[in-house]
Amino acid sequence: MKKWFSLFCALAFALGCTGCTGSQSETKEAGSSAETSAILTIADTQCPSSLDPAQSWDSWYTSRWGITETLYQLNDKLEPEPLLAIDCQAVDDTTWTITLRDGVLFHSGNPLTAESVKLCWERTAEVNPRFSELLPIKSLLADGQTLTIETARPVPALLHTLCEPLTSVIDVTSSQDFASSPQGTGPFIPVSYTVGSQAEVKAFAQYWGGKPKSDGAIIRIIGDTNTLAMAQQSQEVDVSVSMPPSALSLFEEESLYRVDGVTGSRGQVVFFNFETPALQNLAVRQAISMAVDKENYSAILNKGASVPAAGLFPDFMGLDASYGYGYDLEGAKALLDEAGIMDTDGDGVRELDGVPLSLRLLTYSSKAELPIFCNEMASSAKQLGIELKVEVYESVTEQEKTGDFDLMMISFAMLPTGDPQYFPSIAFRTGGSSNYGHYSNPAVDDLIDQLEVETEDEARMALAQEIQNLVLQDAGFLVIGHSKYYYVMNANVTGLHTNPSEYYLLNAEIACSEE
Repeated sequence: MKKWFSLFCALAFALGCTGCTGSQSETKEAGSSAETSAILTIADTQCPSSLDPAQSWDSWYTSRWGITETLYQLNDKLEPEPLLAIDCQAVDDTTWTITLRDGVLFHSGNPLTAESVKLCWERTAEVNPRFSELLPIKSLLADGQTLTIETARPVPALLHTLCEPLTSVIDVTSSQDFASSPQGTGPFIPVSYTVGSQAEVKAFAQYWGGKPKSDGAIIRIIGDTNTLAMAQQSQEVDVSVSMPPSALSLFEEESLYRVDGVTGSRGQVVFFNFETPALQNLAVRQAISMAVDKENYSAILNKGASVPAAGLFPDFMGLDASYGYGYDLEGAKALLDEAGIMDTDGDGVRELDGVPLSLRLLTYSSKAELPIFCNEMASSAKQLGIELKVEVYESVTEQEKTGDFDLMMISFAMLPTGDPQYFPSIAFRTGGSSNYGHYSNPAVDDLIDQLEVETEDEARMALAQEIQNLVLQDAGFLVIGHSKYYYVMNANVTGLHTNPSEYYLLNAEIACSEE
């Protein structure tokens, strides 16, 4: 992390940026007792490029920050439950009728109607191609509180899809300032947002779920994880998201802190760039995969805060990962030897077609484990005769767009909707919106097409199994482990519980209890 960012955070704290207990205010009217209100202070390591839920992955943050909501939400078992909708019925394989909740207001004061959902989704589909990957809409018909969806193909996982924050609903008729003032239905209204620095939200008194128990929140973006831990220790923030595992031992005193966590589907995923000539060679991709000691990465480097991945998907899916690659440096060396990829000039680096195997491995700093994992990968690869030059950025968003990398390790939520279709559709499919390395296998594409229309749960899992098998045989992706998702909070914070989807944080119930 750049030094200026750390200095900014330190200066902000020195100026007295305190948590909810330090931000309480009391007002007293004649004949009434004092009323106490509070502003929460939240710290996160990552942030959106804007507050427009249609842009990129920004909807995940507007959802976490209590600004926007979806028609359905996920419970702790990743099962969809009604939120802005009260019912959804399948008319046939491609037609669904959704009944919306009455009495829901946007922050603008306008009511939530089927027409407002229709207009919002039409805009989102124009702005973000990922929307049509998730929800391939052929037509939308609005009638009062009833929305009829006709899809271009069957979407058996529709209810799960309706939980994805990209399907969040905002009032697109009241304001065009979507980047800073989206008019959502959530318990909090956006007040301001400075990209990479801070957001502020205030309570929405007319929230359909009841008046929020907090007056609002300040969300501080603290990319330096050491600064994050210090801020939580000094109780300058009330809640920290994505606390690094190496710091969790600092928060074991239950009278001061509460740690709430769950194993989620977020994987440390290595994308191979298939435009890089050396990485078009299967033996090279296999050898690099075999140079990763996943058990030690999770248990030692990540302090037990992740679960090693045997295959690609999280272990709780119960898929057979026998096609995966175990840690085997000698086997990897033999594989390269058999492929004729040798070090002919004795400089310690093998050559492929006369070109040294020197590759750029990119990652970013806001997930503390990623640079550590990359450096360890480079050390192991060196023993194979492969040079991995690690480059650490604050963000790799631009490199994701341009493909300016050979290998790239990012933290990616692979099963946030609770359905196995999500990650293959956007990352494994040829031309997928998150297929940053341009992986392509027609057989995988065909299986994804089948998965997208299959209705039986058992058959869907079987298709997910086949997809994983083929991608592993291709060594198309490398998943190191799946992270445990933690919130660290002061002991007096109530109403907050970690959900494995990572979609939720601020809600109407979160508050600071009296000390």
